[in-house]
Amino acid sequence: MQGEVVLKVFRGTVKSYDRKTGKGWIALEGEDDVQVDLFGSRGIWLAVGQQVEFRMIHRPCGVYALDATVVPHVLE
Repeated sequence: MQGEVVLKVFRGTVKSYDRKTGKGWIALEGEDDVQVDLFGSRGIWLAVGQQVEFRMIHRPCGVYALDATVVPHVLE
């Protein structure tokens, strides 16, 4: 579609997360950490150590995760 913006999908690990505020940080290998909140995680509660996929959005107060989803753990 003309004028459509496609945002790159990133994968990272939840570094910290406060269930009371719904805010935390996602660590990216070789990149700066990205902030996440309940809006960016679609209202799901995250947990430290979870692998997540997300897009990045620039807000006035910094870079945030958008549409964060938990990557299912595959048993081997």
